Amino acid sequence: MSDAAVRRPPTEDPRMWDAFVGIGLAVLAVVACFAAAPLPTALGIGAVAVLAAAYVGLARRAMLHDVPSTAFQVVAVLAAGVAAWAYGPMGAVQALVAPLLWATSGPSIRRAVVANVGLFGAVFAAFALEGAAVWLLATTQALSFAFSMVIGLWISGLARANEERASLIAALERAQASVARLSGEQATAAERARIARDLHDTIAQDLAAIAMLAQRGTPDAAVLAAIEETAQRSLAEVRGLVAASAGVGLDDGLAVALQRLGARFEAETSIPVAVEAAAVDLPVDAEVALLRTAQEALANVRKHAEAAGVRLSLAAEGPDAVLVVADDGRGFDRATVTRGLGLVGLDERVSLAGGTLEIRSSAAGTTVTARIAGAEAAP
Repeated sequence: MSDAAVRRPPTEDPRMWDAFVGIGLAVLAVVACFAAAPLPTALGIGAVAVLAAAYVGLARRAMLHDVPSTAFQVVAVLAAGVAAWAYGPMGAVQALVAPLLWATSGPSIRRAVVANVGLFGAVFAAFALEGAAVWLLATTQALSFAFSMVIGLWISGLARANEERASLIAALERAQASVARLSGEQATAAERARIARDLHDTIAQDLAAIAMLAQRGTPDAAVLAAIEETAQRSLAEVRGLVAASAGVGLDDGLAVALQRLGARFEAETSIPVAVEAAAVDLPVDAEVALLRTAQEALANVRKHAEAAGVRLSLAAEGPDAVLVVADDGRGFDRATVTRGLGLVGLDERVSLAGGTLEIRSSAAGTTVTARIAGAEAAP
């Protein structure tokens, strides 16, 4: 028999054990009163009292803290032997003591087995001293001991399975928390990198151009006009970056957030925005990615498109959520024009959420389509 640790969780509600032991000892005390002579009755009741004291003083604390109690086990085995020797029917005490021996063995199965061997051996010896049929008694005690082992090992196996399951759940929760933390850090780093690229590609270059123009000595009208144009372009870039990063709450769902985004864009630019957003169930990270994609696409419309109108739509197409931002502006050639458009950031953001991004542009306008799997149409 292995002595490997099998950790059982401490008893959360000791009142269950209190009730079990209290009822069992009360029944044994009543049984002891049926003895034919005063001495057996006194010995039986004395054994019951010793068990009660040992339970309160030793066993209960050991079970609460899941630690072994050798003192209780020795006292319980001796009291059970005395009770069975004093009055035969008191041999039923082993049905009460056996589970207590398991419960006070801590993590050791070997200790529980040894204690039960001592219990059933003591009761067997008590009956044998009283002249009981040895072979019949041995068979009865062997069956009782086997039953105790089966029940005890079964309960210990359940406890070990529960312990392993709790450990696996705890490990899974830690892994999920770590993944969430790393995903958040990755998303934050990607967002910072995108903003840094946009600042470098737009504002920094414009400021450098303004500085160079200002260093040409006494500025003439043409230089001042160039400085003003560059400053106005930088201001537009800053406004676009702010618009792309400004918060639009998702508390009421992605569809409502897109409606608000379109209304705000139209109010700020006077460019009409037609929003057709269906309610779609998506993970939060996917909703954030689509919302940020819409913000970035509208920021590009504001800065570059010179559009007369914008169409913004969200719909579920099979297992995918599809976001479309289309304008009727002047378009661009993606192979040659990248400055200030944040196209790399758009691709990265949608890719991190497990989706794909398609951008089509011509002289008739630009269409940005983001597609993320895992969507369900909301009821």
